[in-house]
Amino acid sequence: MLKVVGLFGVGLAVMGCAFSLPFRVRFERVAFGGLPSCLRGMKILHITDLHGRRPDRMHRDIWPNLLDLDFDMAVLTGDVILDDVRQLRPYMDSLKFLAEKAPVFYVEGNHEQGYHVEMARILESIGVTVLYNRRGNFAVGNAGRARSAMVSVAGFRDYDHLLEHDFDGVRPMLDDMAKSGKFHIVLSHQPQIFDLLGNYVRKYKPGRSFSALVLAGHTHGGQVRLPFMPTLYAPGQGVLPKYGDGWYYNGGLKLFVSRGVGATHFPLRVFNPPEAALIELE
Repeated sequence: MLKVVGLFGVGLAVMGCAFSLPFRVRFERVAFGGLPSCLRGMKILHITDLHGRRPDRMHRDIWPNLLDLDFDMAVLTGDVILDDVRQLRPYMDSLKFLAEKAPVFYVEGNHEQGYHVEMARILESIGVTVLYNRRGNFAVGNAGRARSAMVSVAGFRDYDHLLEHDFDGVRPMLDDMAKSGKFHIVLSHQPQIFDLLGNYVRKYKPGRSFSALVLAGHTHGGQVRLPFMPTLYAPGQGVLPKYGDGWYYNGGLKLFVSRGVGATHFPLRVFNPPEAALIELE
């Protein structure tokens, strides 16, 4: 019986790893009431958790798939690298091409906190907009099309950094979001920022609500999964996390958590293919 169980476990692990090798683009649509007409049909390419230690092994073929897509803006929600800013080098040409095609926005991940200044300098040199606890109105649209629109994009520093500094400086940005309009695209590496936004809308500023598409990563969807099961574990949230992957809703706030592309120090994904997302606003 033990041998049978052992063989079954090994076979399941092998099958899970094999299933997780192909990269996929996840196509999503999300509706917001009162969305400005100029933003209807806008497409956002969401890339997260590249973890560039092993670009030659883990995900060398993702860029041809991504650069051929039709999108109006692209976002990088952190952990482009794992533990060295030099790991950004293999992506430079692709990221530059991405920024030439449409506006690209970046927020830091937990693996980039110690490199956030250098990451900002390098990415801004190739045309990527870096948002560290900052919001702005930006013109977005594919360079190959006549259509363009102004959209509010807000980016938070990594949630661990915000916790360490007791969310210092974040409240003014939330006030600015409430004053500046009804719809925003919000970028954060860790999905727990969704709680902060929900608490602000409900408690701190009654009547000053806004709607937002919140994009995050960090969880890897658990990285190691079991078939037909939800995310089992996420760093910072523990076992059976509140935010694992996919969609979460809180009134006019809608969160999408991507499973991401790469892996951390454990370089395997099981029953969990790497992904990027193309999200269309309705």
